[in-house]
Amino acid sequence: MNWIQYRLTNKSRTNGLICLFIFLNLVSFAQITPEIITLTREPSSIIRSNKFFVQDVDDKRKTRGNVFGKVISFGKEKPAALATPVEKELASYWSYAAPRRNAELLPLQITIKDFQINEKRLGPNRVSGDIKLEVTFRWYRNMVPVELTNYQTSATYTRPEKEYDHEKLIRQMLDQALIHFQKWMASNNGKNPALSKNLKIVFNEVTAQDKADTVFYSVKRPLVWSDFQGQKSRPGSRYAAAVFTSFAYEGHSYPKDDDLILQIDLKIFMVKSMSWGLPEAKNAGTLRHEQLHFDITRVVVERFKKRLESGELTIEDYDSEIQYQFLEAFREMNREQEAYDAATAHGLNATAQAEWERKISKEILDIYSRQ
Repeated sequence: MNWIQYRLTNKSRTNGLICLFIFLNLVSFAQITPEIITLTREPSSIIRSNKFFVQDVDDKRKTRGNVFGKVISFGKEKPAALATPVEKELASYWSYAAPRRNAELLPLQITIKDFQINEKRLGPNRVSGDIKLEVTFRWYRNMVPVELTNYQTSATYTRPEKEYDHEKLIRQMLDQALIHFQKWMASNNGKNPALSKNLKIVFNEVTAQDKADTVFYSVKRPLVWSDFQGQKSRPGSRYAAAVFTSFAYEGHSYPKDDDLILQIDLKIFMVKSMSWGLPEAKNAGTLRHEQLHFDITRVVVERFKKRLESGELTIEDYDSEIQYQFLEAFREMNREQEAYDAATAHGLNATAQAEWERKISKEILDIYSRQ
């Protein structure tokens, strides 16, 4: 390389020479032929039992490309490089180590945060070095990234200047990254919702016990007049009786195998203290009219269940959809109750009452015949 002369004065001359020196060294280092490290495909046998495959590798290092550090070779400092860009080379190596065997495997995405090797010459026939690897693991479920775990390792060493197997050390670190993820997946499978692939809904209808002021819906336990313990709320009202029915849900989720189980406990109930009947109206006909109000609530809840089962609930956002459908069902329940009372004149229209009884009774029968 030709020497370049500059005429500079005082402080400017010193700064200029330092910048020139750094520039010339960078150019000189870039022109050195890299030490190409080839990764042979010899995956560890333990990785072959994987329940995942490497779908993609993303390089997020500060400096990308195929260079990943520097090594000492025959007394000279040389860039260390892989045969192809790092993300492509590692994707190829890891994909060979953990291949895709079937569609049930988890499609793993690996992000390279750090991957470098740096050596320096300590003296005659003595070199020190350090090597680092940091990666994160994720997968995409319904187009949404799901963070899983990460792996970070480093090692320092000294070696003879003329003898060393860089490839072996690099392969050991790359293999350990997959082995780490394999162990993490084995210990978290069926326990961590991040690994769940599907959402399954399980409904549980609470009918076992009645509380002091509550009667839970059950076809085996129809209403009786002793359940109506409230006082008439509107003096002067022409209604002979009223029943307060409603429903609620509680949900919790837990992973099982490849699924996230969403259990929804349904409570369909009437409140005794808010339900009442005039003494002179406590007959079988009036009780049957009030029982049908309870049955209508049960029918609406069944429709709520079907909408959830056929809806587009996802693991990422099932709660908001359930809440929305719950509010819709609550509005539907109120509309149905009002329509029932309007059509039957609160039970006084015997023909309309009989029609509603046939309709609702059939729906109740269909519900429990499928269980």
